Amino acid sequence: MHKEKFLKYIEFRKKYSPHTINSYAHDISQFNIFCTETYNINTEQEIVTDFKIIRRWISNLALQENSSRTINRKLSSLRSYYNFLMREGFINSNPVIKIVRPKTEKKLPEFVSEDDINVLLDSGELFNNDFEGTRDKLIVELLYGTGIRRAELIGINISDIDIEKRTIKVTGKGNKQRIIPFPKVVVLVFDKYITFRNEILTDTNKLLITKSGKPVYPNLVYRVVTKNISLVSSIKKSSPHTLRHSYATHLLNNGADINAVKELLGHANLSATQIYTHNTFEKLNKIYKQAHPRAKK
Repeated sequence: MHKEKFLKYIEFRKKYSPHTINSYAHDISQFNIFCTETYNINTEQEIVTDFKIIRRWISNLALQENSSRTINRKLSSLRSYYNFLMREGFINSNPVIKIVRPKTEKKLPEFVSEDDINVLLDSGELFNNDFEGTRDKLIVELLYGTGIRRAELIGINISDIDIEKRTIKVTGKGNKQRIIPFPKVVVLVFDKYITFRNEILTDTNKLLITKSGKPVYPNLVYRVVTKNISLVSSIKKSSPHTLRHSYATHLLNNGADINAVKELLGHANLSATQIYTHNTFEKLNKIYKQAHPRAKK
C-alpha cells in the first residue's frame, strides 16, 4: 500500500465520517498486511490487476470465523478506499465491485411467547384501573390483537372501530386501507376506555389520547409497550413492532394460512411475511426432536 495515498484517504474520510475512521483504517490496513505477508503484493494497482486476491482475503476471514456481516463491512471499507483512489486518478477501476458479497443471515424478529402475552393481558394486576391504565391496556390489546403498526394505531379514529362486527379500519403504507378483525376481549377494554375518554375535554377524533386530550404520539406508545413487555418477558429488545411480530408468529404457529396473514399485516409481498415461518419452523422442529422416536438417533 502506498503510504501517502492511504494517509490522504484517511484525511478525506475524517471530513465525512470521523466516528468510523478507525474502523475504515483498521480494515484497509488488515487487507494490506494480508497482501504483503501472504503474496508480497505492495501496490494498489496489483490488486486491480489481480482482484482475486480479495476473494482469497474473504476466504481467510471466513476461516477465522468472521461473520458475513463483518466481512461485508470490511469489503465496504475497501470499496470506499478504491473509489477514492479512482477519483484521485491513481487507478482506473475498482476491483471490489467484481466481488460477490457473502449473504448475511436475516435476523429473525423477536416475539413474546403466548404464555407471556396471556400473563400480561389476563392477570388483571399489571394495568392501573384509571384512564391511563385502561388506555395503555387498549394500546397493547390492539397492537397484539390486530398486528397493526404503531403509526396505524396512532392514526385510528373512533369511527374506524366497528364494535358490532369487531373490526377496525386502518390506513397503512401508501395510504392503503384494510379492515382487520379484533378479539372479543378488546370490546370490554374499549368500552371501559371510552367511558374514561368521554370525561376528558378534547377536540380530536383520534381514538387514543393523552390526559390533556391530545392524540397519543410515537414515543408514548413505545414507552407503554416496552414497559409492559418487560414485566412479563425476558427478550432483550422490545418495541410496538414486537407485538406485530408476536401476532404474526402466533397466527402461523396455530395453523393460519400464510396468505391470510399477509393480508392481515398489510404486506405488499409474501416474502415480507415468510420471515415469520422461520420461527414457526423452529417450533415444529423442536416438537419433532422431542416426539419422534427416531429423531434422537
